Amino acid sequence: MDSYRALFDLTGRAALVTGGGGALGAEIGRGLAAFGARVVLADLDPGRARDAAGGIEGAVAEAVDVTDRGSVEALVGRMTAALGRIDVLVNAAGVFRIAPAVDLNLEDWETVIRVNLTGTFLMTQAAGRVMLGQRRGNVVNIASVSSTVGNPEYAAYAASKGGVAQLTKVLGAEWCQHGVNVNAIGPAFTETDLTRPWMDRLGGRARIADRIPMARLGEPRDIVGAAIFLASDAARFLVGQTLYVDGGRTL
Repeated sequence: MDSYRALFDLTGRAALVTGGGGALGAEIGRGLAAFGARVVLADLDPGRARDAAGGIEGAVAEAVDVTDRGSVEALVGRMTAALGRIDVLVNAAGVFRIAPAVDLNLEDWETVIRVNLTGTFLMTQAAGRVMLGQRRGNVVNIASVSSTVGNPEYAAYAASKGGVAQLTKVLGAEWCQHGVNVNAIGPAFTETDLTRPWMDRLGGRARIADRIPMARLGEPRDIVGAAIFLASDAARFLVGQTLYVDGGRTL
């Protein structure tokens, strides 16, 4: 029994969560810390990161712009200098923009792709170099049900998250024989400060929940168990997968 319990033990592991000042990133950070990880919460807004880290014992706040290679590499350098390694990366930084495809402006399209997809790539590339050198690491990307489901008005968001799911497969295949596992979580619509302003555009909470067999929206805490699993040795034979934590939305 003890050997199985130890599969989820993250004691001493250095975990970096981008988007760590947001509801989802902060909740995942709390979960990782509860299982023993040394957590770094990084966010574009350093104040949000500090606020989130203040509620997690031993957590450190950092600033990062995931779309800027220099910022990403500087963060990875600071973390490895301070902790000596990176064992877990959770790519939770993201933006959400929806509009009918014919009305979607180029700026919104480019912002969503740059943050959600390019940002995930840059962050994973930089941290992956450290993990490959260690011959150990777990990357957890945040994809979406929109990685596989065609929701109207989601052109930019779905393209970015579909790209994240495919990137997860490719990096998983490239790195798994070198001790680095790459997987993703695909949440259903999760109510956060990021998504709440768009609810009326989508018809409100009840209309969104009608598409989910469990008949409710996701909550940040719903994602934590999957994140701990994918960050741990329990997922050591799982490669390039997107685990849909979606109340049945993708059935």
